[in-house]
Amino acid sequence: MYFICLKHLSESFGKMQWEKREITKLKGKETIFDNDLDLLLNIRPNPYMSAITFWQTVELNRNHYGNAYVYIEREGKKIKNLWQLPSSDVEIWIDNKGYFGLKDSIWYIWNDTRTGKRYSFLKDEILHFKTHMSWDGLSGMAVRDILKAQLNTQKSALNFLKRIYKSSTLGTKVIIHYTGELNDAKAKNMINKIADFAKAKESGAFIPLPLGYQAQLLEMKLADTQFFENNKNTALQIAAAFGIKPNIINDYTKSSYSNSETQQLDFYVNTLQPLFLVYEQELSYKLLHPAELAKGQRLGIDTKALFEMDNQTKANVYSTYVQNFIMTPNEVREALKLPYVEGGDKLVGNGNAISIEKAGNQYEEGGENNKDTVTE
Repeated sequence: MYFICLKHLSESFGKMQWEKREITKLKGKETIFDNDLDLLLNIRPNPYMSAITFWQTVELNRNHYGNAYVYIEREGKKIKNLWQLPSSDVEIWIDNKGYFGLKDSIWYIWNDTRTGKRYSFLKDEILHFKTHMSWDGLSGMAVRDILKAQLNTQKSALNFLKRIYKSSTLGTKVIIHYTGELNDAKAKNMINKIADFAKAKESGAFIPLPLGYQAQLLEMKLADTQFFENNKNTALQIAAAFGIKPNIINDYTKSSYSNSETQQLDFYVNTLQPLFLVYEQELSYKLLHPAELAKGQRLGIDTKALFEMDNQTKANVYSTYVQNFIMTPNEVREALKLPYVEGGDKLVGNGNAISIEKAGNQYEEGGENNKDTVTE
């Protein structure tokens, strides 16, 4: 269950696409195409990994080790490659005395186990992504450490089941009640005789017992030990630590279609959205130039892939956007992956929607009640 949750989160993040945006007072949030950053973040972060593999690996390490580290290789002012460092081999040092030349600086020390060399990187050279659990704000706690109590409980449950199997407790047993003392030799002799009668074809379903003896069935099942319930609860606790919803781990006990849809939306709002902000803020600060940040430029994740609609819903939504002056026809065609058309950059819509100051002007002398208008 633990690795299923790791897989789901890493795949959910790995499939997202990065884009550069600029926020202005006039245009609001506008997407800017930056070819170098697009190649780096969406195509090939380094010569050995595709973008989806790279981001999946980063997210996997972030959850499993609590921290993920990416070295920014620069060539002058240009970012050449992004290299993921082994999370288990990186240490975080705080130089509050300025021994390395910068007071109150943060350094990342990587011990390369393959060569035995040690490398030091200043904080601006490393992209550091940590989990939501951090006691000092500098390093994150691994999800496996958060789950230690639950995992120990699950381990105890498995050991309990193992002992039950080993002792042959599961299944149906026969208890013989009698009066008096019975030594081991006589007990084994009685058991052998009863077993012979039970196996004999001619005896059928009847087993003779001496006077004063009474037989009683004893059954021990997994349901009696509540093993399945305990195991299920542990699985839900593991999923909850990752922010994974029950329907993702195939638990449809209390699910319906509408409930599953709500869980998917809740997964985005409460799990993926905070996760996206962790990456967006770190990448924007360390990959963009200070002049770009001052202009309101940021790196963000395109979340449209999470809310893919069916064709009928798309038609209704985009038609409403166009008719209410929200999107131009070409913007809709771009969302549908269709080429632009001439004249499609103008807002078109229903002219019945007017401001309150102009309400009634259409009934004055010379006024016109145009239903369809085109605005620049």
